[in-house]
Amino acid sequence: MTEGSAINPYLATASLLVIALLQTSAMPSLSWLGVMPDLMLLVVVSWSLLRGTREGLLWALGGGLFLDLLSGGPFGAATLSLALSSVITGMGEFNVVKDSLWLPLASSLLVTVVYNVAYWGILQATGRSLHTVYTLLRVMGPAIMVNALVMYPTYWAMRWLHQRAS
Repeated sequence: MTEGSAINPYLATASLLVIALLQTSAMPSLSWLGVMPDLMLLVVVSWSLLRGTREGLLWALGGGLFLDLLSGGPFGAATLSLALSSVITGMGEFNVVKDSLWLPLASSLLVTVVYNVAYWGILQATGRSLHTVYTLLRVMGPAIMVNALVMYPTYWAMRWLHQRAS
């Protein structure tokens, strides 16, 4: 984790709320193959890579709570899925290639799968019937591609915020 002060909690809360609002209101109109970028997931992944597990997890919990409040999914599904994704991403802080140009992309690919499988599992556990093959082919595959395309602009924006907050 980078040494420095934590980001202002009011700025973090406002940022997460704006991202959740974008995710639930603007992103659906930007869908591709019926899939939209998981902006909150990419923000949490970026923040976890830049600031470490602890701060990434805080952003996952806050962002997940806002998504759960604004979405029609089971309450807690986004929060749990984002938290798991953040912890897995945060493992990268122990990686010797932390500054690799490829780490944000590789992380986004991995956690898109983790997030979607966790969310799908929670939907299944709460009684929502989903077809496994359809979910894998028509949702997760395009989600991986869309998130990969959006990861670097998201990461650079979060890096800019990280540098201003340090």
